[in-house]
Amino acid sequence: MDYSDYRRDLIHAIEMKACCGALHLHTQPVRLIMDGSTKWNGKVEVYQLKGHPQAKLAFGWGFMSQGKVNYVTVMGIPPLETPLAAVKAFVASNNL
Repeated sequence: MDYSDYRRDLIHAIEMKACCGALHLHTQPVRLIMDGSTKWNGKVEVYQLKGHPQAKLAFGWGFMSQGKVNYVTVMGIPPLETPLAAVKAFVASNNL
């Protein structure tokens, strides 16, 4: 899958979860280190949501698992208002 397909599929996942339009703002590198070890290292796509009742931003990324891209989408509802906070929530919820 090339990068344009990845971005297209990720924005579709964001818009489906948020039930509103989204505009890609930028890509943010994020590294999460806990207890001296890297728990997550990657790039988070940051989106502006158009008309969401609670969030102005959304965050998303994809990862390969069993030969398939899985997409993670996080609405920027407080306290998840930054790419790092979105990654921390994902790591905590998946016991990584």
